[in-house]
Amino acid sequence: MSLTISQVDEIEHWTGRLLAIAGVLILIEAASGAINESLREVPFAWLLTSIPFGIGFVLLPLVLLRSYQFLSDRTPTSAVIGVALVAALPVGTVVIVAWAVAADASGIVPDVTVLPVRIDTVFFTLLAVFAGGIATFGLSLLRYDRTRLLGGALLMFGSAWNLPLVVVGLSGVYPGLLSPLFVASVATTMIAIGYCFPLVEPESQ
Repeated sequence: MSLTISQVDEIEHWTGRLLAIAGVLILIEAASGAINESLREVPFAWLLTSIPFGIGFVLLPLVLLRSYQFLSDRTPTSAVIGVALVAALPVGTVVIVAWAVAADASGIVPDVTVLPVRIDTVFFTLLAVFAGGIATFGLSLLRYDRTRLLGGALLMFGSAWNLPLVVVGLSGVYPGLLSPLFVASVATTMIAIGYCFPLVEPESQ
């Protein structure tokens, strides 16, 4: 069953709103710890407090899909490159998990430890490529008046994810100050993306 135009518009509107709300909740929690404190007696409270980050990961692909649709007729090469980079994280994760399960279930498939690099290094590399894909969409959207704000927000979001990875990669340590900066940057850009999305006004020809 296909969705009507009005249903698609409603989904996009709620995508933007929920991203912005999730960003606000992350900032409140980072600044005061109020959410964690209020849920202290609730079982699996740690899982509940991570929901705002989960909302970002679930809804961001909808923003990227809409961005791809917008760019596919204008800058198709950039759109394809962005999709390929973003897809690296889920595809790579599925491959690694499937490899590990197959190795554990049989003696034929070698263990993932045969890789010349550690698994966490592979995952962080995939995460950096994913963030680079988001930044690619952002750079492409900056070219158009209608999407400039959203492009800037996506570019900042990708940069916020990549900054800790670059710092750790260069220094070999994770500075304590980097964690609150990372959380604040990601939350702020989620609010910005939610504010700019969806793209509802037709572009003038």
